[in-house]
Amino acid sequence: MIRSKLLQLFILILSAHPLAWADSFSTGEILIKGDSQEKETSVVKTKSFKTEQVAQEKFDDPFRQTLSDLVKDQVGVDTQVYCANCGAKRLTINGLKGEHTSILIDGIPLHSAVSSFYGVDNVPLLGLKEVQVMRGAGASLSNPEAIGGTLNLVTVDPLDFTSKLRTSFGVNDKADRQSQNYNFLSGKTSEDRTWGFIVGGSFTRNETWDEDENLVAELPQREGKSFIAKGRAILSDKTDVSLRLGYSDLEILGGFVNPSKPTRVRPVAAGQSDFVDGDVQKRYIGDPFKITDWINLERVETALTGTHQYSDDLLIEFKAAHARQEQKAIYQHGFDYSHIDNSFIGDVNAQYFFNDELGLKVGAFAKDERLRSASTALFEKYAPTDPNDIKKDNFDYGSKALYSELSYFSKDWEMNFSLRADRIDINWLELTNEIGEWVLAPRFNLMQNINEHLTQRFSYGLGYRAPLTFFESGHGNEENGYEVAITDLEKSHSLVYSLSYNTPTGYATFGSHYTHLQNMAYGFEEFNEPIRYRNSNEDYDIFVFDLLLGYKPHHDWLLEATFEVFEYQGGYKRRLPTAAIERRVSLRSSYDWGNWSHTFNAQFVPGRNLSNYGRYYDHLRVRNQSAEPTLDSSLPKKGQEAPAFFLFDTFFYYNLNKALKLSFSIQNILDYTQTSDGDSPSTWHWHFNHAHYDGLHTWGPNAGRQFALGLEYTF
Repeated sequence: MIRSKLLQLFILILSAHPLAWADSFSTGEILIKGDSQEKETSVVKTKSFKTEQVAQEKFDDPFRQTLSDLVKDQVGVDTQVYCANCGAKRLTINGLKGEHTSILIDGIPLHSAVSSFYGVDNVPLLGLKEVQVMRGAGASLSNPEAIGGTLNLVTVDPLDFTSKLRTSFGVNDKADRQSQNYNFLSGKTSEDRTWGFIVGGSFTRNETWDEDENLVAELPQREGKSFIAKGRAILSDKTDVSLRLGYSDLEILGGFVNPSKPTRVRPVAAGQSDFVDGDVQKRYIGDPFKITDWINLERVETALTGTHQYSDDLLIEFKAAHARQEQKAIYQHGFDYSHIDNSFIGDVNAQYFFNDELGLKVGAFAKDERLRSASTALFEKYAPTDPNDIKKDNFDYGSKALYSELSYFSKDWEMNFSLRADRIDINWLELTNEIGEWVLAPRFNLMQNINEHLTQRFSYGLGYRAPLTFFESGHGNEENGYEVAITDLEKSHSLVYSLSYNTPTGYATFGSHYTHLQNMAYGFEEFNEPIRYRNSNEDYDIFVFDLLLGYKPHHDWLLEATFEVFEYQGGYKRRLPTAAIERRVSLRSSYDWGNWSHTFNAQFVPGRNLSNYGRYYDHLRVRNQSAEPTLDSSLPKKGQEAPAFFLFDTFFYYNLNKALKLSFSIQNILDYTQTSDGDSPSTWHWHFNHAHYDGLHTWGPNAGRQFALGLEYTF
């Protein structure tokens, strides 16, 4: 079946009529552009890989406070809540795992697998100009570890920005405050636009959500603070430099409603006596701290970038950056965990154009990442010589690379061929495991332009990733220890094909995406044994097909529809920790009239069989109460079939004057959640001969209907 689908994909690619590209008004439009922070030069050329931009109106929606909120309904992207207790989220692209999604900031890979678990809620939207989505590994010359795809976060240009003050409040049906958001951005630009700077800050907060009022929250309390400062100076007509400083702090408190921070690890986890009738969907009557998760994530970033126009045909570009992330956590499983992660990145390249049609880019890249962790309850429980001692997941990671890209431009064609040679070295300091490997990664992108309406694009790329952190990616399943038997880097072969038709009043884009995943890392569990992290000996094929349609019945009115299909192999589904989206239909209407603007979003997700994914088949409503629990088939399981559901949102804003804008939003108009459908995220999670409480039974929305009022002032 998989082979036949792959064959059909290649037949489609080979037989399709040559197509062309034209600009589109679509929010799903393909962007062909250079780095927006670069000074305009004759050397900065377009890129042939397919890049999709998140609609600007989403930045105005007060309910979209985090990166995961911003891209949750983007084509090919899925935001998955992995744990309702701790709020861990995964951003997936093209159906790949969350750790296979790479995040760049101004083209710099400052994030890694370490920050993919909670870090997606710690990426502030403050100071972002746009978010670009690059699906597949074909765009990964700028991102060495792309497998599923890349999100490039482009920050505001200090020479071209608008000062803003913004605030919003959200309430539920009972008029209880659910969310609040405050942020500001301001700065100064010189009259001759040769230098400028911006500063900004934000504060966001969301309260716990308890749909069934059993005192167990389906969403945690989340509070975030962030700060940005950025300066840019054009030192001469040839030299342009930028410096950015960023700070963010995220605190999550989940499990019990109206939670408070635990001061110590609770030695006894929640048991059946803590719930009425031992049922996790009934009222919680135990110690609140038994089910409370607390996570604090603090992050500091520094980035220096610049370009020097050596001649009309030669441009030198450099990037240097550092990120420091510190995490502290106390989990309801009965242990604590903290780490400090430092990453240093350097990148320098030269871009030379022989003529208007042929260009060459060569560069060197280096990354050094070091993580050091600590846990009183785990790592210090036994002496280092004790056989029960759990080793720390400390590691040193190094990547050094040389890369080159040859580009050809003509009226009807654009081609890019790049080759990247990386030396990857990983040393888990206490786990006696190391990897030293050379990777030669080719990437190829093709765009053909034949008339003003049609586009054809094709890309191939080899992606790769070093599986680095195990404690967090395993979500604390290692309280009894873990071992590492990782011997290979994860790799993927990615094919992306798109076909686009654009006119002034309508557009249609068909996309097909194929990923062949090798050496996927996962945790293997055996009874009475530590979790053993190893590479899968199976290869997996993931297919994604999508169709984007847009029509303008009026110059102020845009209608858009998206249809998405994700195809996974059964073995791949069993390795996923969270049930993925398999089908999705999205509709959007955007209308402007005078000072008013209105957006309406609708989404339909068909039903899924949850038992095909991860360990959903071991999720129970009632725990076996025998002295030595055994799996009892008479115990009621959590839902194994996720029903189909609809989600509707609406957003209005009104320009009171040129400086003041008022907004009103309703999220989840139908007030639909998986809990309201009788299947909360709470579960007794079975482990061989026992079950413990967790919030892993997630498959649908957990926040109900909310109303938000916002005010924005520009100056």
